[in-house]
Amino acid sequence: MSNIYLLYGKDKGIINNELNKILNGVQDNDIVRYSLDSISVDDIVSDISMVSMFGSKRIVIVDNAYFFMAGKTVNNLDILEKYLNGVEVSNYLIFTLLNEKVDTRKKIYKLVKNKGKIIECNNDNNYIISFVKDYLSNNNYRIDSIDYFLSVVGNNLDNISNELDKLFMYKVNDKNIVKEDIDFICVKVMEDEIFSLTDAIILNDTKKAIYLLGEFLNKNYDEIYILNLLANQFRFLYQVKRLSNKGKGYVEIANILEVNPYRVKFTLKKVYSYTEQDLIDRIKSLAKMDKNIKLGLMDKKLALELFVLRN
Repeated sequence: MSNIYLLYGKDKGIINNELNKILNGVQDNDIVRYSLDSISVDDIVSDISMVSMFGSKRIVIVDNAYFFMAGKTVNNLDILEKYLNGVEVSNYLIFTLLNEKVDTRKKIYKLVKNKGKIIECNNDNNYIISFVKDYLSNNNYRIDSIDYFLSVVGNNLDNISNELDKLFMYKVNDKNIVKEDIDFICVKVMEDEIFSLTDAIILNDTKKAIYLLGEFLNKNYDEIYILNLLANQFRFLYQVKRLSNKGKGYVEIANILEVNPYRVKFTLKKVYSYTEQDLIDRIKSLAKMDKNIKLGLMDKKLALELFVLRN
């Protein structure tokens, strides 16, 4: 088992899941956890060098290890690099970074890769499905359709765990989860709810679009958040439309886009009503809106309302 790790990715739930796997594999340990914002490199080296009087392993976890990112550095990083390059680390040193990418050219990255293990913790459909299967199995539950469950709750690991726990409590007697249970118990993620709004916009159903936008604003969703979700949804629609026009099936599209196949299958039913140019026009309009808001040229709420009315 490795003693040095870097866990990085955009999904905090996956990072925590992988971290727990490491911690569960180490017995009689002494754990200390810091954020790089509150500890110096000298302190990290001092902590990892410490020898326990009781023979237990010391585990030093350093969160927000931003020096693995391109263009980021920290004072005295060379001290840590020299230490890792010069000795066999007997304690455990675990870096975590909530960021989609790291700079693989950096010396510190290469040292961790050579001396230990690097685990990318971004959303991967196979990883998510495997997590759900294990979670169900470990609690002696079964579910009719994992794909349908994920289409409702999304692919954030923390949210998936919370929704499964709710279902477990609801179905504690028979431990068999069906579609009706999911519909009744689970909270539909807003990323999926936004699909109804994009539908109304594309179909020029202004009355419905204004109503749905009002519902989101009444729930105190930030306008910029809604704008970003709309942009992501239109980009996804365009990608599915484009790949479908190239003759790709829904499973192949899901693999290319690294999303849930059920989501692609559902989207294909809708996307036939749109042209590629329809979707490109909306994406460009949202990009222009975002720029104008950031430049202070448009009020964000008014901009959203105008986008809905004009489209």
